[in-house]
Order: sequence, then C-alpha cells, then structure tokens
Amino acid sequence: MSPEALAPAPASSAPGRGVLVAVVGPSGAGKDTLIAGAAECLRADPLLRVARRVVTRQALAASEDHASLDDEAFCAALGKGAFCLDWQAHGLRYALPRSVKDEVERGFVVIANLSRRSLGEAARRFAALRIVEVSADPDLLAARIADRGREGAQAVSARVTRQVPLEIPPGVPPALRIDNSGDVETAIAELVGFLRHVRADLPA
Repeated sequence: MSPEALAPAPASSAPGRGVLVAVVGPSGAGKDTLIAGAAECLRADPLLRVARRVVTRQALAASEDHASLDDEAFCAALGKGAFCLDWQAHGLRYALPRSVKDEVERGFVVIANLSRRSLGEAARRFAALRIVEVSADPDLLAARIADRGREGAQAVSARVTRQVPLEIPPGVPPALRIDNSGDVETAIAELVGFLRHVRADLPA
C-alpha cells in the first residue's frame, strides 16, 4: 500500500458525535475474529464501520486484514499526517488512518483493534471512546499464536507471559470484558450486544 493511499481525509465540521470502540487484549485472544463476526451480524447498520489498521508487517490472508507498509513508508505517511493514531508493539508499528477520526466525527461507530498502551492517546484524540477487553485462557492463547506459524516457541511464550494491565483513561466508561476461551459465537453475541447499546446512545 502506498503512502499516497493514506492521505488525510478532508476535515469534518461535525462535533465528534460518533464513537471509537477500541477492542484490546493479548495476542491470540481472538480480537479480529470477534470484530469480524460482530461486523457480519451488524452489516445492515449504516453507522457501523470497522477500522483497517496499517501495520509494518505483511498480512496473512487467512487470518488478518490490514494495510502493510515498510518502516520507511510508514514514517513517510506519519510525517504527512496520514494517521490519526499510531503505536508500537512486538517490534512493529501500527496506525489508524486519518479517515477513522473523520468517520467518528461524522457520527459513525468505528471498531478498531488497538493496543492497551494506546488507549490514553486514543482518549485524547477522540471525543468518545469505549473499550472492550478480550481475554482467553493462557494455554489457548499460546496455541492460537503458535498456529499462526509466524514465531518460534520462545517468542510465543514471551507474548503469552507479557502482562499489560488495562488502564481506563479518565472520563472513559468501564470496559466490557469478554472471555473468548469458549464458544466464539457466544463471545461475538456479547460484542454485538455492546455495539448495539453504543449505537443506541448516539445522538439522534
């Protein structure tokens, strides 16, 4: 993906009427699976959007959907103001395109897979932020990460044992916590219910 494709969207004059829903949790918790499942259930809702992240890693077609940039192109796009939020994790760089902020300001509910460490900055940059924390049994996390085939056993163990506490930024409501260790359809239903509640709270 070229940096030009990430050019900033035109600024909106709307007063931040939408909501950014940040889905966070450890690697292997199934965040992307829950987001995709909820989006499918709510595909008829015209005010729901799923953010497509930019990552300095090639996407695996079977399990990931993100735009890929190398480090040089990422830095160039960042310098041009193409992102509304960026962070680093696991030796990679991540970002949300500027268009995500524009959509929230136009009144959409936008779901994004974020890092727990990025929540403070997200709260500063978005007028309304809601948080969903997804977790799973540690053994299940390790198995899911290993199944991706991207990392060796030592790297998998490091990811599973990495502890990042969830800190809710001031002024942000309590997070919804979903345990995705069992039936994935049950977890998706929990997220769908939450999104419907957020959607219902939007200004008329």
